[in-house]
Amino acid sequence: MNKRRLIGIIPAAALLLLAACTQDEPGGQGNELPYGEYPLQIGGVTLDVESSVEPWSSKTPQTRVAEDNNGMSSVWQGNERIGVQIGSGQPGVYTVQADGSVTPDQPVYWTSTAPAAVTAWYPLAGTVDLSDQTNRLAYMLKAEVPDATYNNEITLGFKHQLAKVRVVLSGTQASLVQSVEIYGYTTCTNSEGAPVTDGSTKDWLKMKKQTYGNTECWEANVVPGDITLTDFIRINGQTATVNDGFPTTLDASKMYTIDLTVGKEITEITEENNFPINDDGYYQVSSTFNHQITVTDGSPTIYLEGASINVGDGPAINITSGTPTIHVIGEGNSVSSGNNTGIAVSGRATLTITGHSTADMLTANGGTSGSGDSGTAGAGIGSPVGGTQGGNIIIRNVTVHATGGSNSNVGGAGIGSSTNGPCGDITIEDAVIVANGGDCAAGIGMGCNNWNYTSPTASIGKITIADSDVTASGGYGAAAIGFSMSEPNAGSGTYRAGQITITTNDEAGFLSKLTPGQAYDTTPQLIGKGFYMFTPTFLNTAGTGPWEGVVINGTAYLDGVD
Repeated sequence: MNKRRLIGIIPAAALLLLAACTQDEPGGQGNELPYGEYPLQIGGVTLDVESSVEPWSSKTPQTRVAEDNNGMSSVWQGNERIGVQIGSGQPGVYTVQADGSVTPDQPVYWTSTAPAAVTAWYPLAGTVDLSDQTNRLAYMLKAEVPDATYNNEITLGFKHQLAKVRVVLSGTQASLVQSVEIYGYTTCTNSEGAPVTDGSTKDWLKMKKQTYGNTECWEANVVPGDITLTDFIRINGQTATVNDGFPTTLDASKMYTIDLTVGKEITEITEENNFPINDDGYYQVSSTFNHQITVTDGSPTIYLEGASINVGDGPAINITSGTPTIHVIGEGNSVSSGNNTGIAVSGRATLTITGHSTADMLTANGGTSGSGDSGTAGAGIGSPVGGTQGGNIIIRNVTVHATGGSNSNVGGAGIGSSTNGPCGDITIEDAVIVANGGDCAAGIGMGCNNWNYTSPTASIGKITIADSDVTASGGYGAAAIGFSMSEPNAGSGTYRAGQITITTNDEAGFLSKLTPGQAYDTTPQLIGKGFYMFTPTFLNTAGTGPWEGVVINGTAYLDGVD
């Protein structure tokens, strides 16, 4: 079924009609008319919309003279020149404006009162290049009015003479695709709007990457005809398999969508299928999801793309075991807990957080519960609240903003341990980090021991930072990177930590972005120890020897860096 939308009517149509009516009407059908006195009257231009292989709405054309922002409507870009011909007479040229109006450049005239077919076509060029559509799709349109008459205006109803193919990619590797190509004729001859392929060759045509709403796809317009499914689409230079059932013949003026999975299929986590993850599968959160996600084993990959995971109780993402990867896509991703660690990593687990580049960003926030000696606070990313041994954390090729919970002299590290809790090794490579510790907690490292200072349980493993842009702030009395505030009033507890190793091309610049938390008019170290009034013992992680200090670009600072 054809559906038609009027795009524009030329402003001069009424004047042309008036001029024709004021002349003496020739008698009889087929009488000759004086040349130049009876111009063709074009009252409007439309783009016809035919039924498609998939159920598009009536406002959605199959191909477009220009791609509208929403991908759901047809527009003229303006200044498209169309050819127009009455019968077999001399062709003329008209220009279609952006608003759909038409102005004559080389008008055509009636030479007889006999009805005749009027044909119009776009583009004017004799050869249409289909080979590279990465910047703009190729188009071929044709309009036919079979029985036009000299004394009536006509509407040119254009139809697309090419077929549109759209490729929608999903899967674990979809975001890595740099090019999609389709096999077809590289050129065709525009024979008054009909594509002719005599003498043309076939090869891989480059498709245009488009975005409609939140959906990315690749599109190209091709010459209609038979196709071979096994040799039709190529992704990053490699041929992809199109499933059986896809049409093997493409018709003009119709759009065909191919859904392809690149890499492994990804399962969207929803409230209905939110079960503990214990495999090596691929999962995704791409919207607001206010429920805890738990990983109990395996090496799953969890993609966060436009994800907002916020819970009031417990860790938002709780990793109790396994070696999962959180893969961050885009900027708008956040994970937070109201009373615990945002992303909790327990002792038998190693978490990797990564992205395609530092343009991908994740925000992680810890929360708090209670206050004073009964208060607890979670890290942004690190060990869970409750003293459970934390696992290892690897962050690379991504931007992370992590903030520990903070409440009444109780705080968790931005990245590291929660209050009175131990965490494992922290490795940061080729990343951009903004880490803020809560009260008495380091930005990167140890959470608060403020009410547990005589026999502290918080500890940290090795901290290794390489080739990264790090901004870190310690909470009250804590180092920017390293230990928390060691003790506020009395006691001589034992604190354990691994060596802190920094590799950077700009040591002064790196140190300038570190801010320790001042306490009692005393400033803790930039990297190393927090404030203490009574000297505690600083040991290595095994508790068998002294703390190994800080190493920056191979230079050792055994007592930390002020």
